Amino acid sequence: MIELLNKHKIGIALSGGGAKGLSHLGALKAIEDIGLKIDLIAGVSAGAIVGAFYADGQAPEEICELLSKGNLYKMASLTKPQNGGLAKIDSYKQFLSKNIKARTFEELKYPLIINATELNSGKITYFEKGELIDCVIASASVPIFFTPTEINGKQYVDGGIFCNLPAAILRKKGCELVIGIHVNPINPMENISGILQLSERIFHLAVNGNTIEQKKKCDIVIEMSKTQTYGMFEANKAKEIYDIGYENAMKVLSQCDWEELLTRIKIEHSYPHHTKRP
Repeated sequence: MIELLNKHKIGIALSGGGAKGLSHLGALKAIEDIGLKIDLIAGVSAGAIVGAFYADGQAPEEICELLSKGNLYKMASLTKPQNGGLAKIDSYKQFLSKNIKARTFEELKYPLIINATELNSGKITYFEKGELIDCVIASASVPIFFTPTEINGKQYVDGGIFCNLPAAILRKKGCELVIGIHVNPINPMENISGILQLSERIFHLAVNGNTIEQKKKCDIVIEMSKTQTYGMFEANKAKEIYDIGYENAMKVLSQCDWEELLTRIKIEHSYPHHTKRP
């Protein structure tokens, strides 16, 4: 297991991606299994949901089971197009409030940063203190699908619009080792049909470009290429997506040259379990 003798922090950036975000949980389990200790989490959209549950102290396997049963996206009840969205999130909020113990960021067991997009100014906002649940919902409020979330008199939607992999903020907070987990790969698609699939595809194409610069801020990028076949709302396939996350993350982490990586960033260590030795 890695033992951090200095106060250098390891940060994890969790991207958005709808139900594909369940692969974050498999990746977090892999990170635990090799012995890395996470000091700071930054999440957006699906990554904000997973990050909040994990920072609350819940185990990846338990979170996966909970989210697969709850299926957050199906909880959003369809309504007439009004207030900027097709679905209300009342049941969604109740589910998060019931199953996340912490009411504020300060009550979490791990420090957490969540980003959302403020509609009026058109700027990104990072939340890291105060009330938690509304910030999680705001970060995951995909435009058009969900009504914007109001916080302190301002309206917020999905943070992925401007930053779908919040890695730079981890650098700004002093993290020496940044691992980015990107679950929303963009590959060619055939036979796009229906307004839901079309809207989902357009949104993913729009947000994908902003991850390029964010990946450059990472020491390690875990790209979940195999999640491309899953739709934004396929939480019923949670175990499959979780397993993809675990296997893919373990493959990437096992190939890292930890001696070079951790020496370069001046973290004293012993080698992680199951990883490449020099």
